[in-house]
Amino acid sequence: MKKGKEFIFPENVDKDYGVWKDYTLRDFGIAGLAGLMGLIFIAIPPYGLILVLIKIVIVVLAMTIVMAILTIRPVSARKNIKVRDNFNLKRRYANSQKLFYLKAKKRGELNAFKADQQK
Repeated sequence: MKKGKEFIFPENVDKDYGVWKDYTLRDFGIAGLAGLMGLIFIAIPPYGLILVLIKIVIVVLAMTIVMAILTIRPVSARKNIKVRDNFNLKRRYANSQKLFYLKAKKRGELNAFKADQQK
């Protein structure tokens, strides 16, 4: 016998608006910002042919890394978990305060400890 309504949410529900192939508007903004920074890097002097080619290779490599970070999912079965979210979660955990609990001492052990301290 059912009581009330039953709501089922699939595991891959994501709050972000997917634009194209699991990329969100935020992902496109990050990639666009990285591309703009790459163009600014190429526009900075010196302008020798070899130096410009080296700069282009560096920018293409950097853009590949940015797109890889945006694309890779740490848990392949869960499409809504992203690498950057996983990095942020681990960083917050590393910076959070940890709680350690000490084992309570028995009354006899505590008195023996005080006696050793007084000697």
